[in-house]
Amino acid sequence: MNQRAENNYRLELYEEMDDIITAMRNLARVEMLRLEKAQGHQRSVFDSCRQAMDQFLFHRGGAAAGQLPAAPGPDLLLVLGSERGFCGGFNELVAQRFHELALQDTEIILAVGTRLADKLSTYDNVIALRAAAGIDESLAVMHSIVDTSVRTGFPRRIRVLYHDHNQPEIVQLLPLPQPDHCNAASLCTTLPAATLLQELQLHYLQQGLMHYLTVSLHTENRWRLRQMEGARDHLEELSRNLRQRINAQRQQQIVEEIEVILSDQTFS
Repeated sequence: MNQRAENNYRLELYEEMDDIITAMRNLARVEMLRLEKAQGHQRSVFDSCRQAMDQFLFHRGGAAAGQLPAAPGPDLLLVLGSERGFCGGFNELVAQRFHELALQDTEIILAVGTRLADKLSTYDNVIALRAAAGIDESLAVMHSIVDTSVRTGFPRRIRVLYHDHNQPEIVQLLPLPQPDHCNAASLCTTLPAATLLQELQLHYLQQGLMHYLTVSLHTENRWRLRQMEGARDHLEELSRNLRQRINAQRQQQIVEEIEVILSDQTFS
């Protein structure tokens, strides 16, 4: 294959790659729109759960805590990463923040995302779970996290390390601190305080996980969209330079053909 044929083949390959990357970029855009809508709704639900928990803890927290045994489980750290690729250094930044933490030897690490789990392998107590590839898988992943978290007893403390819009952040999900004020003057309940506390904690945990999973997915797709756009711009530049090279080779070939024709006329 001569140089010109090789360049033409490479140009066709670039065009095929551009079609694939454009399709991936469009899918990321659609997912971003869905996640933006879901994120606002999930934030509202999570805030409502937090208000209910604060109201209960303010009025009944002491009585409920006295009726419940101490949480038998260990401290738990959830680390939310990406299951899919093409999102730049998303997992790397989360892993870097993880390695900066001062962890207890008994703390259980739940790494959500198999790509991320590989980067945390230096720590012994790591349990790997598959992360959501998109918003449609978030609910199943949330239930998988809850089932794994409470398998050996409800954890004493649950923290979440996730990628916020700007940088990795760590928050404590449970237990909540005792609130020092409440908007409601009183609280009427029908369930026993201990039973209601357990139900509220579980519901708050579920909605909190959904919120942080949604935020993490939104950030992941924003990174993916940015990488797809950067890759497409790079491909366009490569294709443009290659077309210029092909045109230059074609012009050179034409000049050489003209020279041959003129040379034949001279000697005829």
